[in-house]
Amino acid sequence: PYWRDVGTIDAYYEANMDLRSVSPALNLYNREWPWRTTGYPDPPAKFTFDEDNRRGQAIDSIISGGCILSGGIVRNSVLGRGVRVHAGALVEDSIILDNCDIGRCARVRRAILDKNVRIPGDAEIGHDLGRDRRYHHVTASGIVVVEGNRTPVDITNLAV
Repeated sequence: PYWRDVGTIDAYYEANMDLRSVSPALNLYNREWPWRTTGYPDPPAKFTFDEDNRRGQAIDSIISGGCILSGGIVRNSVLGRGVRVHAGALVEDSIILDNCDIGRCARVRRAILDKNVRIPGDAEIGHDLGRDRRYHHVTASGIVVVEGNRTPVDITNLAV
């Protein structure tokens, strides 16, 4: 059996980093432990371009359906559904939740990006913690947490 306390940001981060390791405590590929979850009609992940300095690739990472690595590089990370990593971008040691967009030549390191976060081109997250603290939550261990935009539900137009 598997159990892990993920009651802190650091524990949540470590549990996700373990999932993408070579021999995780919870092996998502163990056929003896089948998944019982909701299915999504997402297309498979896609890695585009095969040119020097513009090759979509992921190393030691988990990449969910609907992701497109369009010339960007992902290392030691977990990407949720529908994430876009544009040309020249580098994502390292991070957890990127659903529908995030990492702009051209942006760099993200040791971060957790909430759903729907947009990182502009050439931006840096996790490289200057002093700067990051002005705009985001940074844990004592240096993990940068970037809040995402939520889509509001207009309850005035809902049928009763």
